[in-house]
Amino acid sequence: MGVIKRQTIKGSIYSYIGLIIGFFFTVISTKLFTPEQIGLTAILVAVSALYSQFATLGFTKVIERLFPYFRDKDKNHNGFLFLTIAVATIGITISVITFLLLKPRIIENNLEKSPLLVKYIWYLVPLIFFRTFFLMLDTYNKMLFDATTGSILSDFVFRLGTLFLIGAFFLNWISFPQFVLGFVVFLSFPAVYLAGLLIYRKQFSLNPKPGFIKPALRKEITSLSFFGMIIGFSSIALKNIDTIMMNSYTNLSMTGVYNISFYFGTVILIPAIALGKISSTIIAEAWKNKDMETIDDIYFKSSINQLFAALLLFILMVTNLHNIFKILGPEYIDGQWVIVLISLSNLIVASTGVSVQIIGTSHKYKIQTYSMGVLLGLVIIFYMIFIPIWGMTGAALGSLLSVAGASLFRVFYLHRNMKLFPYRIVHLKCVAIGLLAFVVGKIIPVLPFHFLVDLVVRSFAISAVFIGLCYMFNISDDLNQIADKLLKYFRIS
Repeated sequence: MGVIKRQTIKGSIYSYIGLIIGFFFTVISTKLFTPEQIGLTAILVAVSALYSQFATLGFTKVIERLFPYFRDKDKNHNGFLFLTIAVATIGITISVITFLLLKPRIIENNLEKSPLLVKYIWYLVPLIFFRTFFLMLDTYNKMLFDATTGSILSDFVFRLGTLFLIGAFFLNWISFPQFVLGFVVFLSFPAVYLAGLLIYRKQFSLNPKPGFIKPALRKEITSLSFFGMIIGFSSIALKNIDTIMMNSYTNLSMTGVYNISFYFGTVILIPAIALGKISSTIIAEAWKNKDMETIDDIYFKSSINQLFAALLLFILMVTNLHNIFKILGPEYIDGQWVIVLISLSNLIVASTGVSVQIIGTSHKYKIQTYSMGVLLGLVIIFYMIFIPIWGMTGAALGSLLSVAGASLFRVFYLHRNMKLFPYRIVHLKCVAIGLLAFVVGKIIPVLPFHFLVDLVVRSFAISAVFIGLCYMFNISDDLNQIADKLLKYFRIS
């Protein structure tokens, strides 16, 4: 867990710095932009994510699972990057052609209710191109034991850039069309930087080595790509289909309100995202060496550490809803249940640790493909039922049911087929401490001062109770080690 711990902490730090910047972006954008304009940026991100994920043709799964067999720096990893770039080029071509064929229908459906989308629809083409290459190069770079650069680029640099654009827009230095152009540039920049970094590190060789790929390996690559395409597209669709269907059933304005509310619920998953990026590399090596002890250790520790962080954030979120909407404004109050339901779904996901990475890098990866395909079908059905009835709350409920169901299925499958189980008695202790901290947060009355005073006092009380008791009962060895170092540094113990 040493490499994982270091890179997870480093990745989480940059992710949370990016989160703070993103928070200011979210708050300020509600004051400067209309919900329709906010909805436009959400749709550009969601739709380009779907197309770019499809454009990878499932090859990111090949990188995660088979790169250890190609790894040889002296031989330029046996032409692996050339193969990666070739697949990306083919995938982008297919995706762009598909988009151009569907564009007239998209324009027809949005001409009246979402005219901004029609106006800026062409920006999807460069976004598909650059975001596809980022997905491929980031996965490749991750397998070179650098899981933090991609997070820094996507979580920190992009958000810092958008905050700069908001400042420029606020000062009337740029117009809204120029803001959108800058938004697209900053969303595309990570791919360019990552390519330059790999060239600088002499890890960007486009020399092919077709002789290395024997028939058996070629068959494995084809199979992994097929199943990886299904699971990758299903996974990204599960993250973005709610935004797309919200716009389809409502309009850009309501989509903007939903997206702002949804953002707060995603805060909980940031430690899990940082952990997942590096752990998949270690787990893939462990599977190669048939080291089940390492896999089991990572599974348990990732589960309890993520539960600790996610549960604390969940409690802080739901006990401070009244303060959150004082920041956002009354026009966003309809999104309160979106925050609660999305936060709860992400809490469940976090508690399952690296179950996705364990299944995805194992010889049983196909079961995850099948389950994700079924899950995508179910979530679309949930959205079709719930969104027309409850609007954005219905979308959040559909997300909770689908995501929670998929997460618990993975836990059950790993326990039954691989004898791996993440939960121990210590998890129940953590939840019990969380319930106590939640009660503390709820019994504190709303303070008759500025809402920021209430936010700070309430959050401090909850954090002190939760972190203090978790430390006292040794909920996590890793977290206690970090706490002991901090206490020693500040000479408290």
